[in-house]
Amino acid sequence: MKRLGSIAAVLLVFILSALALIKVYDKGKDQKPLRYADIPQETIDWINSLGNGLDDIFSTFSPVPRPTPWGNKGDVGKDPETGLETLEDEYFIIYYPKSLSKRAELTLRYAHEAIPRMEDIVGKYYYPEDMNGRKVPIYLAVGNEDYAALYKKIGGGDAGNSDGVTIYEISPSGFFLKGIILKGSSVFRDDTYHREVQWHEMTHYCFGASIDYNQRVNLPMWCTEGIAEYTGITGRRPQLGPQDIEMMRKDCDLSAPYFPYVFEVYTGGHTIFCHMEDRYKVSGVKAFLQTVYKEGIPASMKENFSTTVPAFEADWKANLDKFNPRRK
Repeated sequence: MKRLGSIAAVLLVFILSALALIKVYDKGKDQKPLRYADIPQETIDWINSLGNGLDDIFSTFSPVPRPTPWGNKGDVGKDPETGLETLEDEYFIIYYPKSLSKRAELTLRYAHEAIPRMEDIVGKYYYPEDMNGRKVPIYLAVGNEDYAALYKKIGGGDAGNSDGVTIYEISPSGFFLKGIILKGSSVFRDDTYHREVQWHEMTHYCFGASIDYNQRVNLPMWCTEGIAEYTGITGRRPQLGPQDIEMMRKDCDLSAPYFPYVFEVYTGGHTIFCHMEDRYKVSGVKAFLQTVYKEGIPASMKENFSTTVPAFEADWKANLDKFNPRRK
């Protein structure tokens, strides 16, 4: 009898354990799997360093997975204390003060017009269905004080001299866009500049969401800012004076994390992608990006252009004079 009792006890434990496992499975089978389960420390350090005083990107790493769905309930613009109005559709939420109501309508229009450009160059636009139900929040600030306040509330950092910023978080759950902020006192000086800055920031969103953070990622600033300029500015190429060209030839190392001066990062980065287009066509730029997302710049240069970063840098510097409008 004792033996039968022992066997029954073992069977009972087995059955209860099996039921518990089934319950855990049923609870978790509909949960979105962790996209970035093992982010390397080098990648975490890079995520936390983005911007480095340029203030155009504010990114952070969180080791805690976000619950799903994400939605927009926690947006700063939903807080009554901000006093912001809301213009919303199926993809975007624009938060704005009443004085910028007309500009909010234009912002929403530019947001939709950006989608084909992002899909074409960056390779993908990330809709709410790709972001656990979260729409892209875009905040409009009247001037420096409003901009700095929103920057602090959304990102937790101090705003610098940027005209716009993209604030996001990377966690094991994936890429979480906290918000894009546009500074009206400078961005809204004319419609073309408004569109260019907004598209620049939306490029940061799509580019950042495309990277495989399970790999070792340490992209230089010329890549992140250069592609945002290249994608955001359409119909015109950068223009450089002779002194600018000489400085860039002396200062810029494509393997370094940063270039010394802001214009070298933004305008200089723009020239790098324009030169890439000149050498390898727009299709080459697109192919370059797709490999960068997964394998980084050196691997992409080798795979797509059969060259090295130093060789490409030398060729770019040798041809910088083409961006001088006064050259003969």
